Amino acid sequence: MTAGTEVLAAWPPAAVATVVGSLLALAGTGIGVVWSTVRWRQERDRNERAHRWAQVTWAIEMICAGDVARSEIGARAVDAMYEMQIPGQIDDPIARVVVKFLVEGDDHVPDPSNDGRTSADP
Repeated sequence: MTAGTEVLAAWPPAAVATVVGSLLALAGTGIGVVWSTVRWRQERDRNERAHRWAQVTWAIEMICAGDVARSEIGARAVDAMYEMQIPGQIDDPIARVVVKFLVEGDDHVPDPSNDGRTSADP
């Protein structure tokens, strides 16, 4: 049990080099797996965010269209995206404000002449 460096010193240098090389390769592989997993998750999140922005952009373009039917379709799509609890909902605060303003119109915009009440309040 007290065999310390005597046992390791008895190994041939090629065997020690092989064990050390294998441990270094294993550590490098572990670091590579962790790195690639982190990069994959970042790329996936980036793609999901780009997809959500494409959806929001499409809906806002539909709302701003001159055609009443397209505007209504865009408003309903944005309202559905705003209320969803699954990926695809509008999670950016600025986009939420813009979308809610476009969907609800001027009914819920604060009136500066009042004491903070909206124009929809009595």
